[in-house]
Amino acid sequence: MDPSEERKHSKQQKEYGDMLGFVEDSQYGIPIRCACGGRIIDEVRGKEDYDSHPGKRFFTCINYEDNGLHYSHPWVVGVQEEMERLRKRLEEAEEVIKGVPSLNYQIESLEVNTNVWAKFDDRSD
Repeated sequence: MDPSEERKHSKQQKEYGDMLGFVEDSQYGIPIRCACGGRIIDEVRGKEDYDSHPGKRFFTCINYEDNGLHYSHPWVVGVQEEMERLRKRLEEAEEVIKGVPSLNYQIESLEVNTNVWAKFDDRSD
């Protein structure tokens, strides 16, 4: 093989390997779009497709091919990951809400200080 073709081939292999990694890393939670840009469908596999668990559900790319570049994500895993993400966001929101009384106190203190300084400024004129 000619060196330029070999470089081109190895570059294509590297790009393909990188894309597989990107697709794998992006499969978290409930997918909205596939890495290829295709629409995600909610697929239920029949007994003839999947003997051990008939009726198993998947989030699958409408353009799905078994080449690693399209999503076919188990429904249960996607929902579980999405629930974990939502729990984390809820915990973060709870922390923010817990800090609101402290912020209200600080705002009231600043208002009192502002009023005191305004009165002081009025006296000096």
